[in-house]
Amino acid sequence: MRPLLLLTAAVAFAACSEPGPPAAPPEGWVAATPTRWYVPGTDTTAAFRDLSTLEAMGVARDESEFVRWVQEKMTDIYRTDPETVDSVFAAEFLDDIQAGVANGDNYGTEAEALVNRIKTDFFQRYNASRYQPQAEPLALPDSLAGTRGRIEVQVYVDTDNQPVAVRLVEGTGTALDQVFMRRAIGSTFTDAWVRPEAGRSAGVEIPNWVHISSDFGG
Repeated sequence: MRPLLLLTAAVAFAACSEPGPPAAPPEGWVAATPTRWYVPGTDTTAAFRDLSTLEAMGVARDESEFVRWVQEKMTDIYRTDPETVDSVFAAEFLDDIQAGVANGDNYGTEAEALVNRIKTDFFQRYNASRYQPQAEPLALPDSLAGTRGRIEVQVYVDTDNQPVAVRLVEGTGTALDQVFMRRAIGSTFTDAWVRPEAGRSAGVEIPNWVHISSDFGG
């Protein structure tokens, strides 16, 4: 039951002479800026938060260099819900990590094995939201067909599995960014949950951040 935390969208697209998909928010959404859209009533302070680094997320620890190294290895998991992930991290794994043996600055296979075990065991307590992209290819107008670059968006999904905010993290500086934002929030999302303890108990549904990216023109 391991979720995919940072998903690369496999976007098929073709040039067409007809107008392409709109580069504005869909009905029911509003644009705070061209790179930040939301559904009215959404807490945008939470939805648009900076998830770029552990420091930006407010979960960086100073307990030891090794603890911080493990956290850095888990950054993509943290980006899905920093506070919940850090709570599980501290409750279930911090003691083992503090007892781990680091071999200088370049932690060896023992340390890598510990991180891999933590990532596997983590999902007994925590499940991040996943997404299913739209099946239809993305048709673009001729004006955007040659656009190159990487686009990444951060989608905030509520406890009803509905996207309620989207922020452009990285883009091309063209209307393709907004086209991709619109496509991302048209995806289907699964629920995210956290269990009070490992086992088969029901999880409590929680909101989540899902990161979707694609490389164009490569």
